[in-house]
Amino acid sequence: MKKSIFIILFTIIIGCKKENEQEKIAENKNFHITANIKGIKDGSRILVSNASNGKVLDSTKIIDGKFEAKGTIEKPPIQVNLNIQNDEERVYSFIFIGNEKIKIEGNKNDFPNDLKITGSKYHKYKNDLDQRTDSLNNLRSEYLQKMFALRREDKWSDSLQKAYWSKEDGIIITIDNKTNQITENFISENINSDYALSQLVLYKTEFPKPFIRKQIANLNTDFENSEYAKVLKTYLENEPLKEGDKFYDFTAENQNGNKVTFSNFFKDKYVLLEFYSPYCSWCLKAVPEIKKLSKEQNEKLEIVTVNVDKNKEDWLKNYKSNNLSWTSVCDEKGRYSDIFTKYRVFATPTYYLFDKNGIVLKKWNGYTDGLIQQISNHIQNGG
Repeated sequence: MKKSIFIILFTIIIGCKKENEQEKIAENKNFHITANIKGIKDGSRILVSNASNGKVLDSTKIIDGKFEAKGTIEKPPIQVNLNIQNDEERVYSFIFIGNEKIKIEGNKNDFPNDLKITGSKYHKYKNDLDQRTDSLNNLRSEYLQKMFALRREDKWSDSLQKAYWSKEDGIIITIDNKTNQITENFISENINSDYALSQLVLYKTEFPKPFIRKQIANLNTDFENSEYAKVLKTYLENEPLKEGDKFYDFTAENQNGNKVTFSNFFKDKYVLLEFYSPYCSWCLKAVPEIKKLSKEQNEKLEIVTVNVDKNKEDWLKNYKSNNLSWTSVCDEKGRYSDIFTKYRVFATPTYYLFDKNGIVLKKWNGYTDGLIQQISNHIQNGG
């Protein structure tokens, strides 16, 4: 009898444990934000989006100072943009989270960095760095506002330009140098955390290479083979492409599910390499112009678009909805891929134009109204 009771109790305990583990696993598939924020107008729109690419993860409205947001972060943790706006005002905050239960409390004046955020094991690192750099960031903003005011009043001069931007002792440069030093210290102290590593990856060009090598050497077993570490190693091993340099070759999956190699596109044609995100408004704005370029320069130009985000479903859906006719490829590592790192892509869209031999003719960061004409002129004039 006692043995039977023990078996029953053991089964119940194990069953409860399994249920709790299953609940925990289920919770880890989604984030759940609950917020209580005072001073925000009822009905204000809430957008929760991936800060790196702008993909909206959830949208809702604030009622009686409260709102809830839910969604799935595909490759956590990431920096999330919490944007609240109405017809009269807009406030925002960035939070660094995984698929966790997050609680946010505060008021309108606490944006962007003084909200009370609990429930995330990741965000505390971001909060730490924010507290260290906030005063400098605020000071920088004040000086920039003064600078803009002087320019509007036509009072800007060469002496003021030097006072603000001199590399030796300019006001803004001095503030930036102090901020960079604080950030370096933070990264060194917290290198074995997702947030510190993500900051090192994001701003890698701002740090000396010996500093980056030292941080890689200090990684523990949890991070030494991570995507972060691989990006940093690729960055250190490859120089940025300059005009006159040969392309970096790569192989990736195209829109038809086939593996294609970049070097095979150089067949007596110029090649335009575009780095693109389906969530990027400027990328979408460029599509009609790229189509026009493709049609006009069909005999002379090959276009290859690299999708820089990991979601293949969104990539293929976007490709089909835009009725594109040229090759588009996707690397499953997205912005942590060798392609993204070697080509020094910092934002989308980014364009490289190569001649028929694969030599870089020009790089453009971002889209402007005259960009496509510039590309066309290079092709028409033979480079």
